[in-house]
Amino acid sequence: MKPELTSLKKFRDILVFMNLPVFSYIDNDDFAIIKLHDMGLKMPYLTPIYRPDYYTLTLIQGGKGTFVVGDHIYELGPQHVFMKQPDVYFSSGWTESPVGYSISLTQVFFEKYFPDGIGDLPFKDNSNALNYFLNKSDFSEFEEICAEIYDAATSVSNCKYEIISNLLIYLLLLIQQHQNKIKLEIPDEKNAAIVTSFLKNIDQNFNMLISGETTTLLRTREHAKLLGLTETNFSKVISKTSGKTINQWINDRLIDEINYLLKNTDKPISEISEMFAFSDLKYFYKFFKKNTKNTPSSVRKDFNASDSDRAHVYRGDVVNIRATW
Repeated sequence: MKPELTSLKKFRDILVFMNLPVFSYIDNDDFAIIKLHDMGLKMPYLTPIYRPDYYTLTLIQGGKGTFVVGDHIYELGPQHVFMKQPDVYFSSGWTESPVGYSISLTQVFFEKYFPDGIGDLPFKDNSNALNYFLNKSDFSEFEEICAEIYDAATSVSNCKYEIISNLLIYLLLLIQQHQNKIKLEIPDEKNAAIVTSFLKNIDQNFNMLISGETTTLLRTREHAKLLGLTETNFSKVISKTSGKTINQWINDRLIDEINYLLKNTDKPISEISEMFAFSDLKYFYKFFKKNTKNTPSSVRKDFNASDSDRAHVYRGDVVNIRATW
């Protein structure tokens, strides 16, 4: 059995679905901080699959778990700091009771409380998530800030969100210091803005495809039109600035989304094909094999064959899940 794929996006709705406490101090869906060890998780524990509309920042003081973000797996343990982007498939499993903090915040929160919007978040190269193991000294600094944020969130102060936003800025600056991925050097601010807008438009297009709001996968012509550029100029800017072509960006995202659904859901392959605007199933197979050297069927079969007898509790029932957890 695999975790249930849901259409849930809002933080409080997700807590309710998982039969977890929604504390009274959590008064909106744009920001929340919880103590993981106060959630009453029965070990081992498995969440559903959802596609939340918020950023997640998790600080692990103790425990052991695995987060699946898109088609990537992240192992978490003591002294780990994890952060993921919104609007990407996400599920998590815990084998040892977690101790720590989890913070969720939406783009709406950033736009309201951060004067420079969300451009300073520590993601590079369109990464879906970051996962760092810190030494005790660095980790203690994160702990102290999270404790201050929690105290502010649970207070009755009229200016608590202004206090929280200032603490979050400091927290994000610390994460940036530990950013050890290859950084994308963008010498031209205008071109940087074009790349950023292009990646946001990719996100929006895929969110609309998955929700059924559109049946059109945007390619170069449509993306250029959205940005008010000619196709030639747009292609040059993206290739020169990011080191990848427009089609590489789109196809990489497309394969990542397809792989996740093949591995983590029981959706029929024909349904996945239609979801991502493939009108011809044969072409879908051809496209997938060209980009992965595998067929969709073999990816699903091989992944399912990795299932083991390791059990988690899902919504009160014991379920067996794959060995990669």
